[in-house]
Amino acid sequence: MTGRACLAAFVAAATFTHFLKPSYLALPVWPWLGAVVVSILLAQRFSFAYVLVFACLGASYSIWHIQGRLAQSVPVTDINKVSRVELEIQSLVQAGPNYRQFQARVLSSQPPGLPEQILVRWNAAQGHRSLYREPSVQSFPELMPGQRWRMSLLMRPPQGARNPHGFDAECHAMTQGWRAVGSVRGQPQRLDFDPAQSWPTWTERLRHHLRNVLMPYVQEQRWGGVMLALSLGDQASIAAADWLIFNRSGLTHLVSISGTHVTFLAVLLAALVSWCWRRVRWGRWVLAEQVPAQVAATWVGIAGAGAYCVIAGWGVPAQRTFLMLLVLGVCRIRGLYLGASRTLLIAALFVVLHDPWAGLTTGFYLSFAAVSVLFAFGALMGQVPQPGSWWQRWGRRIWFATQLQVLITLALLPALAPLFHEISLASLPANAYAITLIGSVVTPLVLLLLILAALQAPPSWCESVANLAHAVLDFTMQPTIWLAERSLASVPVPAQHWAWTVLALLGVLLLLLPKGFVSRLSGLSLLVPALALRPSLLQEGDWDLFALDIGQGSAVVLRTRSQVLLFDVGNRYGPDSDEGKRSIAPWLKAKGIGQIDTLVLSHADMDHVGGTRSVLQAVPVSRSYSSFDLDAHLNREERLLAVPAGSTVRPEQALRCEQDVHWEVDGVRFRFWWPPADEARLKAAYGSEEDKNAISCVLEIRGARHSALLLGDAGVAQEQAIVAAGLGPVDVVVVGHHGSRTSSGAHFVKHMQAGLAIAQLGWWNRFGHPHAQVQTRWERSGALFLRTDHWGALTVESRPSALYYFGERDRHARYWQSPAPP
Repeated sequence: MTGRACLAAFVAAATFTHFLKPSYLALPVWPWLGAVVVSILLAQRFSFAYVLVFACLGASYSIWHIQGRLAQSVPVTDINKVSRVELEIQSLVQAGPNYRQFQARVLSSQPPGLPEQILVRWNAAQGHRSLYREPSVQSFPELMPGQRWRMSLLMRPPQGARNPHGFDAECHAMTQGWRAVGSVRGQPQRLDFDPAQSWPTWTERLRHHLRNVLMPYVQEQRWGGVMLALSLGDQASIAAADWLIFNRSGLTHLVSISGTHVTFLAVLLAALVSWCWRRVRWGRWVLAEQVPAQVAATWVGIAGAGAYCVIAGWGVPAQRTFLMLLVLGVCRIRGLYLGASRTLLIAALFVVLHDPWAGLTTGFYLSFAAVSVLFAFGALMGQVPQPGSWWQRWGRRIWFATQLQVLITLALLPALAPLFHEISLASLPANAYAITLIGSVVTPLVLLLLILAALQAPPSWCESVANLAHAVLDFTMQPTIWLAERSLASVPVPAQHWAWTVLALLGVLLLLLPKGFVSRLSGLSLLVPALALRPSLLQEGDWDLFALDIGQGSAVVLRTRSQVLLFDVGNRYGPDSDEGKRSIAPWLKAKGIGQIDTLVLSHADMDHVGGTRSVLQAVPVSRSYSSFDLDAHLNREERLLAVPAGSTVRPEQALRCEQDVHWEVDGVRFRFWWPPADEARLKAAYGSEEDKNAISCVLEIRGARHSALLLGDAGVAQEQAIVAAGLGPVDVVVVGHHGSRTSSGAHFVKHMQAGLAIAQLGWWNRFGHPHAQVQTRWERSGALFLRTDHWGALTVESRPSALYYFGERDRHARYWQSPAPP
């Protein structure tokens, strides 16, 4: 028992060290090693101190690696500047129509000091790109792992938006090992090839070759990207729309290289070798008498599993499965019995030793959790089969499989709900047929195709296998698509406090205990708070303001006791990419917001309205206000996107924002101060309605105790006009035009007397926002100037006691966060 506790302590300490405050991780390693020495001395009298020894060793191991990786950073003097770099490509190259992206090892740089591992993005030089059409295919030189290039790269640290419950791009960069992002400038130069390559580079080059020989047979297939993912772990080949289908149907684990695929391959190879081994003889010489078939089959199965894991990218689930198979195989050959818990802990130990950042990946927890459930449920598998007719035996098997699937689904709920903020109800029927078809039929066929293509078998053979594999996969996906499209395919689950998640994990533990210890109903009851609780309601007159981190654009959510207002929806980047889909809709889901009562679109600039269509498709909108014709705007987008006319869901009521339009909800008053309803007066004063910034909606929010002002892109002239119209001081201002010097005039800033001034802007944006004079002006007026590129998403809470604020980067500070730009 002490041995298992020590292993668990090492893994837990090495994993949870990543979530300590950055200041703790800046300490040298020697205090932790000193704690190890003290624990060893204590262990002479107290056996439990050995657990402390291993915990301190685990923490020291992680901190040592963390400090080493943090030391690999772009020098402050070289950030956002061009460096001359000689590099070696070290990963599969992700190819888009107009870009290439890959991970590389820096061989030399000028100026020196760049991190050893970087991510390189090579965009094609082209003119104006349409935001509503896919970019045209551009030509690039052939890129493959092992090549060496001399490039001019604009270097920046890894950076991504930081919104509550959103994807953390900087954490992802840390787990992948690259500590800088370089954008290609000019024309790169190919260098001589170095045949002396490292093992990781060699394996990536092998994967590149295998992908090339496989592509002719899958690239024209509807599910070709899934076939690449099943064979090579190339998940970037799966389209975003297909990922949505897999998420809603609960089949994501089947299109990733998981333990199911690796174990099945190992068992298949072992069974095949065992069958053949027993039949190999030469006269009286019998192969099985020299080396037992069981031993040979075990080692071949392990070797095959290892080879599959390597060509599939060596992800955490693959690592865990291979290490578990290795441990079980060695124990089987040596006649040892470790038990389920020791096997899991040893596998986890080796995973963490190999990759100290494995604990930051979701696959680490989901993979070990799923296998733990299988082990816990394994006692039933050892029961003596009960007699009966064939249909009774099959009925018991189906009932057993159903119980197992339900238990795995319940066990993974506490982990999956905080990640995806929904529960897939379609997962039970979908997994019932998909596990067998994809795991036992499609995956072996795809691997057979890979082997045939690599051995240059006749193309007709390869095409036949590819068509058969795709036919079975398409047969599997048809009912899956139907299930995913049902309204009840998934149920939203808002983000909860971590304490409820811990309680749910305790409930899962109770469910896994043998019958008789506690009631299964007790375990189920502990799952309820994490899945069913909703956020507490605000008091009358209180409000919450959320300035989301969406780069260079605007999106502000205002929440009262019973209603939600969304002011602007961020930028559009392409036909399938905008902030509505990327940031706003996921944030609304995480907060449990299923309807927007009021949508305000300040003006028709793309960085304010780019996500409109995605937001309208994601959640119903009761009423909208805009300074332009929203219906005409949506009709134009439908034409440009080449989608059916009228396919975009419209708000129930679409109105124009006009000066003096006002309403009250939950004791909070809303009022538009701009633009004026008199269009003739507007045109006479500010040119024409084509000046989009000049007609930007300006909205004031006044609660029982505090007030806020949302300016959109209103300029100095509009600020002067609304002050003259009678606007009084406010507590919070979302500054106009992202802090541009065309807004935030001196008289206006002084008149506002704001305590908080918020600027929504992009990291290293090309406009130079916010202007230094504007920031200084607000700060000298007594306001605290908060930037989303520094703070991440900003939350302001109006409460009876005070006005509270916090930023996501500060509230959840982590050591992997990149330094903010000046």
